[in-house]
Amino acid sequence: MAVFANTFVNKVDRKGRVSVPASFRNELGRQSSLGIAVYPSVDKSPSLTGCGEDRLRSMSDALGGDDPFDTESVSKRMRLFPAVQRLPLDADGRVLLPRDLLDHAGITTHAAFAGMGRDFRIWEPETLEAARKAEEEQTSEPEPGGDR
Repeated sequence: MAVFANTFVNKVDRKGRVSVPASFRNELGRQSSLGIAVYPSVDKSPSLTGCGEDRLRSMSDALGGDDPFDTESVSKRMRLFPAVQRLPLDADGRVLLPRDLLDHAGITTHAAFAGMGRDFRIWEPETLEAARKAEEEQTSEPEPGGDR
């Protein structure tokens, strides 16, 4: 399975095309199909989550679906899979991000690809920096009742 690391900022053209970072394409090249699967991040952040086909299959397997009465699994699958868009890579290593995804993430001229291990996030660059700072501040606060 692919492992995505590091952060890259790439220009988005007027049509919504953006280059997938070369190291991400290398990881994707080891998978069963080229291209990426992208969906609005389920944590409701203004970002997109991307992954390869193998990760998408792994999530499908993990969420089951064999038992139609497993309402928790049905709910999770309904939140995820209808929103997934499969985006093929063109000959130049670019994908065309649909307008609804660009709008969700507030992406206009540049997209920041942030590796997250088995998947990655696509952000508007300033929004990514604000999210990173907020995360750092949240994790640097001492635990309630703990030693300082």
